[in-house]
Amino acid sequence: MNTMSLAPTTQTTSNERIAAAIAHAGTCVAWFLAPLVVWIIEKDRSRFAGHQALQALLWSAFGTVVSLATCGLAIPLFLAFHIYAAIKVLDGQDYEYPLVGDLARKLAGR
Repeated sequence: MNTMSLAPTTQTTSNERIAAAIAHAGTCVAWFLAPLVVWIIEKDRSRFAGHQALQALLWSAFGTVVSLATCGLAIPLFLAFHIYAAIKVLDGQDYEYPLVGDLARKLAGR
């Protein structure tokens, strides 16, 4: 895992933190939809929220594949990661998912 922070050099705003938290925690009720909508809205407005939403989207996709392979047994684990990420970003901290964090950075060109 890369320890480089993707948060902007300035403090994140409460709107950015809330958008990022919605992308992460929203997966509990709208698996792909919540991070997709946040990413579409925030990708050009907020580097922090856009990156967090893209990671949540990729983690959801990865979770879907693993959950299908395990007949749904992996779903609670993936949801726990989403909730933990939401708590971190609400506190203004950058969060990086295992395995998909680097991919999100490459896709965003950062």
